[in-house]
Amino acid sequence: PPPVAPRAAPPAAPDAELSLEEIVTTLTKFLGEVHDAFAAARQTSKEAIWNAYVAVAERTLVPFERKFAGRTIRPVREDGSVFVSVAAYRDHMLGHTLSELFGNAASPERVVAGVVMQNCVEKCRTGVEVVSKPGEPTRTKVSDAPPDRDGVLEFCSSDAGRPHCEAGRVRVLRVNETESLGPAFARYLASKLWLGEHYYVQIDAHMWTVDGWDEDLRVALRAAPSYPKVVMSAYPPGPDDRGSWKRSPRGTGKLCGAEFSKSSVEAHIIRLSGGGGGGAIAAPAPQPPRSVYVGAGFFAAHASFLGELPFDPYLPFVFMGEEIALTTRFFTNGWDVYAPRVSLFAHQYRPGKLGLPKFWESTDRTFGSGGSNTKLMLMIVDRVKHVVGYPDPPKNAGVLAHLRDPDGPNYGLGGARPLSRFLDMAGLDMVKQTASTQGWCSKGQPPPPEFL
Repeated sequence: PPPVAPRAAPPAAPDAELSLEEIVTTLTKFLGEVHDAFAAARQTSKEAIWNAYVAVAERTLVPFERKFAGRTIRPVREDGSVFVSVAAYRDHMLGHTLSELFGNAASPERVVAGVVMQNCVEKCRTGVEVVSKPGEPTRTKVSDAPPDRDGVLEFCSSDAGRPHCEAGRVRVLRVNETESLGPAFARYLASKLWLGEHYYVQIDAHMWTVDGWDEDLRVALRAAPSYPKVVMSAYPPGPDDRGSWKRSPRGTGKLCGAEFSKSSVEAHIIRLSGGGGGGAIAAPAPQPPRSVYVGAGFFAAHASFLGELPFDPYLPFVFMGEEIALTTRFFTNGWDVYAPRVSLFAHQYRPGKLGLPKFWESTDRTFGSGGSNTKLMLMIVDRVKHVVGYPDPPKNAGVLAHLRDPDGPNYGLGGARPLSRFLDMAGLDMVKQTASTQGWCSKGQPPPPEFL
């Protein structure tokens, strides 16, 4: 038969969708260039290190971010799919967490995990281990360690995990431990692995789930009166040997309270606390109770929030501060915070004496001196403090780079509700640095009408 003439390819749309491979390539290029820039700036000031970071971001990330300013990287599919962001730093429980997510899901075929796996692959060290006995003066040590466990490989090599990985339900960005930039930045990286799923969930890499967690989450989000502008969050309980946290209304971790840290090493940042009244719920089932704050270790929302308050790539080295930034950005963009009626996840809380590696230890090794991460964090966290209303101006105005880029995404507050209304609702006095737990939240009641 005569050859069939090929159809002419349609012209590419100016905002053609990026593939996962293109996204991962962009992020990997950025991380490599930052690593090289930090090597060159190793013996310089914290200001020079920040400027080196910004220079690489402006070359690599800013053009990438501007492509999707004010919208999501893909249209949100209203199909019940769930994207789970998992930022893992040298985490020995990552494979377990993936097994829990897929093994306990009611519809695992509609679950996608976006994993940022930050592992050490050679010349590894433990974290700071407490080796003294109880009652003795504290003695610590840091030892050589084998390469970290590859939790994604563990899961994908298992009989239970292989079908999900082969179907593309596990997306992974592998980051060398030496290129880790802290949890706030790792959450940014994980958010870029989202490709249009209906719901967005953020958890840690050391978690347990209840059976049917995904369907319970869909029901709870849709039952909230403010849906779809709903964000659900809590501090998950720690599991016990009996697993009694499952389906228990106690210990749902409702985030009603906060406090200003007394430590200058933590920049007097606002830290969240429970104050949830033991799980008091006044809302009629299945409606979830209102809450105040968004925790970083678990929140869930309709994925459209990514177009309104995208994760901020200008928070390297920051640990404390990401939660109050999330909370105020959600509120000022018109999103309401709720807590789950029951615990859907449990979390392994990790006291320092376990000696598990911490990202700031990697930073200190990168720059060749102890306390390097703290010095950088104390400067960069001024970006968060500026956003959430601390009265003191940043000591280095450069940390506000691209906060409100007129041609790019808004990493600051939204315009739907004023910050002052949130501060009143939460009982936060930014001048006196005092906080009070709100009774309506502790009792599981809605906030007063003036705050809505």
